[in-house]
Amino acid sequence: MRAQPRRVGASLAVALTLTIASPGTEVLAQSVRADVAPRPRVTETANGLTLAVPAAGKTSGYTVDISTDGNLALTTERGGTPVLATAGGDTGALRFRSGDAWQHATDVTAWSWKNGVLTLTADTTLDGAGIEARVTPAADRYQLDWNVEGVEPDRLGLAYDLASAGHWYGHGEAETPQGGPGTDQPWPLDSGEVEHPGFSPASYNMIDPFWYASSSTGLRVDTGNVMDVAINEGKDGLGRFDVRSADTYRATVFVESTPLEVYRDYVGIVGKPAKSDATYEQYAKPVWNSWAQFYTNIDQEKLLDYATDLKAAGLDGHALQLDDKWESNYGNLTFDAKAYPDPKTMSKKIHDLGFDFGLWTTLWINLDSDNYRFAVDKGYLLGDAADPAKPCTVTWWNGTAGIIDLANPDARAWYTGRVKSLMSDYDIDGLKFDTRFFDDRCAPRDGYKPTDYQRLGTELADEFDLQGVGIRVHWDSTAHRAGFVTRQVDKGTGWESVRAAVTQNLAISTIGYPFVTTDMIGGSGGQPAPDKEVLIRSAQVASLMPLMYSSTSPVDTIDVTTGRKVVYDQETIDLYRAAIKRHERLAPYIWDQVQQTLRTGDPIVRPLFFDFPKDRASYTVPDEWMLGPAVLAAPQVTDRATRTVHLPPGTWYDVNQGTVIRGPKDLKGYGAPLGVTPAFVNLKAKGADKALRALRGVHAPAASVLLAPDAPETTNGEAFEVTTTATNWGSPPLTRVTAALEVPAGWHTEATTAATTRSLAAGATLTTRWTVTPPTDADWGSHTLTGTVTYDGGTKVSDHIPVKVKPEPGTVSAPYRTADTTGGAQFAQAGGQFAIWAGGQDLSGWKDEKAAVYESGVVGEKATVRARLVSQESASPVGKAGIAVANDLTAPGKGGYAILVMTDKYGLEFMTDSDGDGRLDTWAGGGPTYHPAYLRLVRDGTAYTAYASKDGTSWSTVGSATVASASGTGDAGLVASAANVNYPGERIQAVFDGFSVTAS
Repeated sequence: MRAQPRRVGASLAVALTLTIASPGTEVLAQSVRADVAPRPRVTETANGLTLAVPAAGKTSGYTVDISTDGNLALTTERGGTPVLATAGGDTGALRFRSGDAWQHATDVTAWSWKNGVLTLTADTTLDGAGIEARVTPAADRYQLDWNVEGVEPDRLGLAYDLASAGHWYGHGEAETPQGGPGTDQPWPLDSGEVEHPGFSPASYNMIDPFWYASSSTGLRVDTGNVMDVAINEGKDGLGRFDVRSADTYRATVFVESTPLEVYRDYVGIVGKPAKSDATYEQYAKPVWNSWAQFYTNIDQEKLLDYATDLKAAGLDGHALQLDDKWESNYGNLTFDAKAYPDPKTMSKKIHDLGFDFGLWTTLWINLDSDNYRFAVDKGYLLGDAADPAKPCTVTWWNGTAGIIDLANPDARAWYTGRVKSLMSDYDIDGLKFDTRFFDDRCAPRDGYKPTDYQRLGTELADEFDLQGVGIRVHWDSTAHRAGFVTRQVDKGTGWESVRAAVTQNLAISTIGYPFVTTDMIGGSGGQPAPDKEVLIRSAQVASLMPLMYSSTSPVDTIDVTTGRKVVYDQETIDLYRAAIKRHERLAPYIWDQVQQTLRTGDPIVRPLFFDFPKDRASYTVPDEWMLGPAVLAAPQVTDRATRTVHLPPGTWYDVNQGTVIRGPKDLKGYGAPLGVTPAFVNLKAKGADKALRALRGVHAPAASVLLAPDAPETTNGEAFEVTTTATNWGSPPLTRVTAALEVPAGWHTEATTAATTRSLAAGATLTTRWTVTPPTDADWGSHTLTGTVTYDGGTKVSDHIPVKVKPEPGTVSAPYRTADTTGGAQFAQAGGQFAIWAGGQDLSGWKDEKAAVYESGVVGEKATVRARLVSQESASPVGKAGIAVANDLTAPGKGGYAILVMTDKYGLEFMTDSDGDGRLDTWAGGGPTYHPAYLRLVRDGTAYTAYASKDGTSWSTVGSATVASASGTGDAGLVASAANVNYPGERIQAVFDGFSVTAS
């Protein structure tokens, strides 16, 4: 190791490569023991420096290239592929603001590697200012700390090229030009624009300084200061993460194998929930809150009418909360005597209807309240940031207020004492805490930081029953570990807010707050009352979330914008009630997920790609989510009656149709009329049985049948085994249950275990083993097996799986011959089917290495050669398979040589030998690769024309050429070459059928 800094020229472009693979440690600066894993090493190269640590254990290693070339930049790579890169150009990677102008690091001037820390110093675009940066590697992350020297900046920031990491997620509730977080939440974040100044621990938004990407990288900024975050602002393709402080910028960059592992790394730092604040009943049933139903136009009579109507309509719930506008003034903690003449009786009537009773409350005391002057005199309020001797005043939606200082033990005791007395006097069961516990316009108490108020607020709220609506605390580890339910910021009442509720729960869940609920069903943002469809669809969305948070009654409500009553029809009531019942049935499964989250920290609501990271289509799906491992929720979030549903790899049960579907598959035009909530159960996931019983639609069959394995493979004449498993998902027993297996014509199947039963109890299964044997001349490729189960005198359900019959190397029969210039080629024939396995560096002008199955002396002066290329598999993208003609295919130099082939990735190639020297020297082709590919080569004397078709009916001309050396009657056949010059040792497998030569 170098103990002293090394100098490098100011104009030198320094390239630094950092490969990480040592086991993960909590102390990032700890060096790797030689007896545990190879040590990092530093070498100096012509271009700069290379710091490398080999892969070890479960970590695959990664690299960080640090170069200047005028600007200091960092590019993280995994397996040689870039997965995260800082911004270039005038933006700069390590950037700071001084004198209202942004500056950034430029040339590296010195470096040292000591005790596992790489230290770099760099010039900047500001004269007299320099940067010192420290990179401390660990197995799955690296710490990046840096500071500015020579000047006192007011902001430090990191900037990234968003596209370098794929798609971006995390952040939490995002402020956007399109109305976020109330009516917009882009998913992924880079699909929209995020402009989020004032991103801080004191924000009302549920946010954390954590972001992750589809490349399985992530960023955590370790700060308690206010940030300004911009992601794709103005569609600029950049992510800027600026901190309003001159303090050392501390960041952790995670480099993992999947996005879920990045999330787990983050939760390993901030902590997972130690408990669930919500009870089972609060997960199972909705809470009804008065806010969106009445806003502030509420009194005792209206609240009791509301509760009575809900009960009469069968709209169940565990609690009813009286939201804003019950106090005589904000901060008094006394009922408005005019609006609530008898709170004690009101509370009793609510309890008699079967609801717990809750109240909205806040720590904000309005300046004109009875308690404000008392709190000021006692020093119970937060001080002003500019003059802490004065109380801080903040303007909010209900006036101007001071905030109780929870760091003052006397202030906290005074507040909690008054709240608990209120609750005791009126039999109040729980509270909904609103607003914030701190504001950036205020000063924290001596010895405290702004982030401490998230902890203090958490500790205060933990003394009370929050009734399943939780509390909006974030950023601090205490908030993560408290296990509170997290409710969203107020949403609008239109479709855009329904969609934002989905993506926002995904965002909040995946920054470490797993017990999420949407905002009030139907919205609560002071907009016109939701229409029927929005209200029902919102309820359906919420029914597939961990908790339901209700307000707008599907019986009737008041339009806050007009003051007029809005009456919904009976279908609205029925479908809202159905959503509540669905959620209640699902509660045992949800509760299992809560317990799993307490063990692992994994989110309950998560994007599809957390469970299916290799399914690339899942990374841009904004309107589906996994609810635990077994339920894929895809409710309709638009005003249409159909939608496209994306199913990742797996075996899925459609709870509405009662059918089994194997993914990956896109269900286009999936029927989702107002009464249908699309959802699918992963039959092989833990908890599938509970989830399916809860969600199976009333019109879905009582039984299902599942074939296994999903995609068996065999060879001609080789027997294999499959099973059919019939399951009774209903309550009553099924009678006269019979399993059967349908196979292709000429195949044989036999049940080796019982295929019938007189009765199948609820939850019971009938598994039948079958031996299946294809004929010795079975077509290679895919065939379909259909498993069926009939029951109750004729009801029938079915499942289908593909079976692949694979060719095996063998021989070909006369009149066919083989030729091989690749060395070691193999061939097979089954009737009119042929297979070739071959190597070969290329099949082109510079190298003619191929294997062929051919007929000799069959191509006359006027002839047509045809074949269907069924499939080809090769490591090389230019692996080739197709048809060929020549005077003598074993000796192309004798003339008449032409080929028509499909490449593995780059479409068709038609090549000919124009001068008779045996070398292919003309070319035509291109386009996409497809299979099967119908190929046709027509000879008319010395004129050759090539055609291709996707269906054997509609043909396209690939090209024409004159081959002057063509003479007499020649050979024709099937050819294949691995074209493995860049993939040494790799082979191609090509399968053909339909080969023929006819006179034209």
